[in-house]
Amino acid sequence: MPLRRFPRLAQLLWCAEGKERHSMDEGPGGGSVRYRFEFGSDSDGRATARGSVAASLSLRCQRCFERYELAVDADVSLALVSGLDEANALPSQYEPWLVEDRLMRPADLIEDELVLAVPAIPRHQEGECQPPGSLAKDAQAPIEQIKASPVAAASRHPFAGLAVLKTTRDDPERQD
Repeated sequence: MPLRRFPRLAQLLWCAEGKERHSMDEGPGGGSVRYRFEFGSDSDGRATARGSVAASLSLRCQRCFERYELAVDADVSLALVSGLDEANALPSQYEPWLVEDRLMRPADLIEDELVLAVPAIPRHQEGECQPPGSLAKDAQAPIEQIKASPVAAASRHPFAGLAVLKTTRDDPERQD
């Protein structure tokens, strides 16, 4: 199933600068999702859905702001429930899936699983990327340079002047 069928997921996916978010040629939704579900009932008569959802999602790394691919391969074991009481009584092997009037849309189930797989703060693995160049260099500027020229440092680091004032205030030997 094409990823473009999932509007909630599209809001989380990478989109090239200058491209419209719903342009599905190269940004969100350019790929597809593979899924497999078996619907039935367990030995206690509960309606169940078991299967898997797999896709490669293009996300924007929140560290370097570049595109990266997140491989999703989620196993699904759900029991269809009609209320919270029924959901709370489920055995631990099942996740509840609330359905109204016993009607369900498998596309909603697939989209829910993909949205849940996206991390709260998407980013490359540690060491695979760096923050944008100017930020990484400026963040490593020696504190001595900031103390020597607080005005110049403040132009690069808006809060550097506060750091100098705090250091001066906390240092009893240095009272101007």
